[in-house]
Amino acid sequence: MAKERRNFGQRLFINRDFGLLFWGRLVSQIGDGVHYLALTWLVLDLTGSGTALGTMLFASSVPMVLLAPFTGVLADLWDRKTIVVSMDVLRGLIIVGLALVYRAGHLTMPILYAATILTSLCGVLFGPAISATIPGLVKKEELVKANSLNQFSRATTMIVGPVLGAFLLGKTGYFGAFLINGIAFLLSAVSETFIRFPQVVREPSHPSNEPSGWQFFTSFKEGFAYIWNDIGLRSLIFYATALNFLGAPLLNVVFPYFGKEVLLLDAQQYGTIQAVLPVGFLVGTVSIGYLTKKFQKTSLLTFGITTQGLVAGLLGVFALPSVYGSAGLTSTILAMSGSLLLIGVLNTMVNVPFQVMLQETVPDSYRGRVYGLIDSIGQMLVPLSMALSGVLVDSFSTSSLFIFSGLITAALGLRMAASAKIKLLYAQQDAA
Repeated sequence: MAKERRNFGQRLFINRDFGLLFWGRLVSQIGDGVHYLALTWLVLDLTGSGTALGTMLFASSVPMVLLAPFTGVLADLWDRKTIVVSMDVLRGLIIVGLALVYRAGHLTMPILYAATILTSLCGVLFGPAISATIPGLVKKEELVKANSLNQFSRATTMIVGPVLGAFLLGKTGYFGAFLINGIAFLLSAVSETFIRFPQVVREPSHPSNEPSGWQFFTSFKEGFAYIWNDIGLRSLIFYATALNFLGAPLLNVVFPYFGKEVLLLDAQQYGTIQAVLPVGFLVGTVSIGYLTKKFQKTSLLTFGITTQGLVAGLLGVFALPSVYGSAGLTSTILAMSGSLLLIGVLNTMVNVPFQVMLQETVPDSYRGRVYGLIDSIGQMLVPLSMALSGVLVDSFSTSSLFIFSGLITAALGLRMAASAKIKLLYAQQDAA
């Protein structure tokens, strides 16, 4: 019986080490969701200011944009297990510290800002080290399943995080929510100590006696040169940056504005609609293994992007007053929910082939730097696009913004499908 349970666990989570990593990462991500909800409500309780909340969220995004390229270098120079475990320990201690300061009645906005920036920095260090480690824990033919499980973890987090956060706030208050969350991060770190991290194969590109500061600079320059010299990867990053610029404000600003200010939905109605997106991720996670066996990964990538654009455009048509006015509220809610469901499925079709391509083609000694640079470049324009979209929703109809962004996204997807550079990149993956 014990052997059967062990075999089932291996089939479900690939192997022991990846299973431990999966659970540790899942706990960390759910902890992030709980912390985000508790932090949001606490800032509003302390200040009653939307500006203060926006500033806090902006502060949490700064480390990702500014530091991800450099933390990726550390993921290639330092021991990745040390990074992963220590970052979860630090996050746990910081959040437990927040709980104790709150309990003592000394919690202030400056302390919250400092704790938010520090936990965000820990996450920026944690991310590239984890992403660079996965290909060494599983076999090549298991990469699709490994990345599907990561998508499942992401979807579960989006569902469980806010629900658990609300439950903890209701039952234990801010002190209990922060304390339990901090302890969860510490337990995650304990589980990660049992993972047998693969040894990084480092390239002797510079002398071993080189000063550490210069070694860091040299490693960063090599990572940037690796991406720049790979014309296919460079093109893919350009498209990813453009798509993030279009997609992030569409889901985070335009969509909620349409629901709350145009349709006048209450919080429960809108929350129900939003919950459909992670369901789409789950559906995509279940189907992506089959799809990657039937279709080329580059075809799935471009199809997923193009179709997401068309879905956004159709949602724009439905957002026309003459259309949603005659369709009725129930039909409009169903249309919004169906759109998010499809976007969740299609997003998985984009993300999994993209991650597998990177894991199969980028050498282990470069993975941390490449992931760090891609994360930073892809996100650097998102704060600007979010601010710009806030101005646009006051000047243009949500329908026109959906249609315009959707058509541009679809056009980018079609252009990617015709790109010889990206086809060459995925041909290199197949050769690998």
